[in-house]
Amino acid sequence: MARKVFGSTLRKAMGESVSLDAIEAQAAQTRTSPTVARAQASVIEEDKHATRLLDPNLIRMSAVQDRLDPSDGLEALVESIKEHGQKVAILVRRLADGAYEIVYGRRRLLACRKLGQKVRATVMELSDEEALIAQGVENNARQDPSFIERAIFVSGIIAELGKTEETRKNAQTVAYRALQIDESLVSRMHRIASAIPMALIRAIGPAHGSGRRVWEKLAKLCEATPDLADAVANGLPKDLPGAERLELAINRMSPAPAPAAKSTGSDRITIRRKGNKITLEADLMILPQLEDAVRNLVAGFLDRGQEEAPEPASGTAIPS
Repeated sequence: MARKVFGSTLRKAMGESVSLDAIEAQAAQTRTSPTVARAQASVIEEDKHATRLLDPNLIRMSAVQDRLDPSDGLEALVESIKEHGQKVAILVRRLADGAYEIVYGRRRLLACRKLGQKVRATVMELSDEEALIAQGVENNARQDPSFIERAIFVSGIIAELGKTEETRKNAQTVAYRALQIDESLVSRMHRIASAIPMALIRAIGPAHGSGRRVWEKLAKLCEATPDLADAVANGLPKDLPGAERLELAINRMSPAPAPAAKSTGSDRITIRRKGNKITLEADLMILPQLEDAVRNLVAGFLDRGQEEAPEPASGTAIPS
């Protein structure tokens, strides 16, 4: 009954982008009895959590991404929705100007856009912080988010909500509540995602199975040689799996190894010097003779050193 009485008001809100505050103000003006007031409040509350069919082209993408490429593997989802219909509603929120913004369900939204059909969506009134937490919790429940995608999401939250020193702490709190991780890991994720240029991240891809340590290694290399990152990104082969592209990027970003110590000697004896160490490599056939020769040489060298040592000064005791 309530829906019938106030349906025109709700339709006007949906079609003309009237805010819920306006609906509540109108309801307050036309309130005639406690019964009507309760009915109006019920309709308003229902509208905040309503599920409806929306034009997918009228739903904006959120400012903070949670996938490197939401269209990856989309064809299978398109075929599933085409054959069986959309089983799970997406979540959107209404913005101050009356428009809709996706909270989660981007791939379902893209699939419905591709099919040219309306998308089933749950509409909720959410603040920026609440929307990001809901987005993060839903992503956390998925089976396939990679480390770098989660790190990008964290970095996006901090960039979106932490534009000043005063709001940065709150942004970090939203990030660790969204992903349900330790606050110290939030800082490390943000540092990693900020250090690696997005062009290089996209060239590598999600790299499922690659954890924090390997991405952190790449981040440190990017901080050391930032000018090299773009060239490495452009040269990564696209036919390799993401984890292999990540390893290749690390190899190409790493400094060249130090040149090997120079060798001297014939084919049968090789002498190498590194720092204060001398290494001899010899043919097994001549190894006994070489040992004797080295032993005699060292003994003679030490003897010469003692003979050439300066005489102690007069009055100086010679140790016994």
